[in-house]
Amino acid sequence: MSTPCFRAAVLAAAALVAACSTTGSNRADVTRFHLGGPVARSTVFVTPVDAADAASLEFRTYASVVTEALRRVGFTPAPALAQSEVVAVFGAQQTSREAMSGGSGLSVGIGAGTFGRNIGLGGSVNIPVGERKPNEIVVSMIELQLKRRSDNSVIWEGRAMTEARSGAPNSSLGTVVPALVDALLRDFPGPSGQTVRVKL
Repeated sequence: MSTPCFRAAVLAAAALVAACSTTGSNRADVTRFHLGGPVARSTVFVTPVDAADAASLEFRTYASVVTEALRRVGFTPAPALAQSEVVAVFGAQQTSREAMSGGSGLSVGIGAGTFGRNIGLGGSVNIPVGERKPNEIVVSMIELQLKRRSDNSVIWEGRAMTEARSGAPNSSLGTVVPALVDALLRDFPGPSGQTVRVKL
């Protein structure tokens, strides 16, 4: 599959989120990419997109959620990075529907070459802390990439996004991340290159 195809699928996911009119969506738009064959399960260790986040309490909480979700789909958690065969690179972020409609600057897809850029842990785009509008629609998103530690080759990656009105219970990134992780890894590895809507 070519890079434009990957980017087109992610843009389709963004459009689905932007088109949603609910104030507290209970669905996520999920896009996944892999090479089409079975994804071998092995030992895995979760790391953040930004290495500086590795020691934070927020990342450790998210890493625990991702590790357990990967265990449920057949991976074996490794006690340390050096003892893993697969590295799971995780990032979480929030933006607004307005910012998303203008392009988030994020793309995902094997071969796209931009996984993880501009997506950090608990970061925000165009939503300064304390300045959210009462009726603003908040878009929460996660990205996860599985790579072989031996040669750094990507074997699977994906993104899940959902939205909620500012102030709603699921507008908190910390609250919605576990549901997004579950949606992203449901029916693993999932269809490649398609955006599907998954119930949270």
